[in-house]
Amino acid sequence: MDRKQMNLSEMLLTLEEFLTINLSSFQNKPAILEVINELKTKNAEIKALYLSQSVSTEADFVIKNYDEDALITTAVKVSDGLKVIAATTKDSRLKIEAKVSEWDLGRMRKDDLYIRLKQLYATALPFASQLLSLGILQSEIDSLDTESTKLSNAKPVINNLKAKTTLATSDLNNTIKNINTVVRETLDPLMLEFKLQNPTLYGEYLNARKINNRSAGRSSKSESKN
Repeated sequence: MDRKQMNLSEMLLTLEEFLTINLSSFQNKPAILEVINELKTKNAEIKALYLSQSVSTEADFVIKNYDEDALITTAVKVSDGLKVIAATTKDSRLKIEAKVSEWDLGRMRKDDLYIRLKQLYATALPFASQLLSLGILQSEIDSLDTESTKLSNAKPVINNLKAKTTLATSDLNNTIKNINTVVRETLDPLMLEFKLQNPTLYGEYLNARKINNRSAGRSSKSESKN
């Protein structure tokens, strides 16, 4: 929820509270009661959409990116070990199959990265004992397969969460905008009657309708309209 949406949402909640407290004043005003019911429904929807929007995947991406960085570091280590073996045995094919760099791996599409890591795992597996003598553990070799599989499986889940968050953000914006239009174009004119009949109530209504425009943590002048 951005700052403008938050300002409007706070106003809508304050307005609902005012109308609910003074509900007895509107019992013979069916048009106003209809707006009050719609406002309550929309405020509940806004709350639900805000919670849905707040399902952030940032933590998932931080963890995922950290795991990928660590895995790329391991891949480069295994690659360097294989290059040493290839140079010692003059195995030109192994030299080609083992060739990876941190720069190349970091630039790959995720799906291509996971495939390349599995290929490197398959290349390294027959040389596990020789790699061990170079300080490369079996667990490090195995991680190229197991961890790339785990990260690959996590990708659609994270993408799905991101899509849901994006949809909730769009719905949230539309819901706030629509109910604010109802308040401005329908409720405000209906409440003008109280300006003559009950000035105190009308003044309290205008106060509830004020939008506290906050920007960068500071409050500016309030407005009764938007």
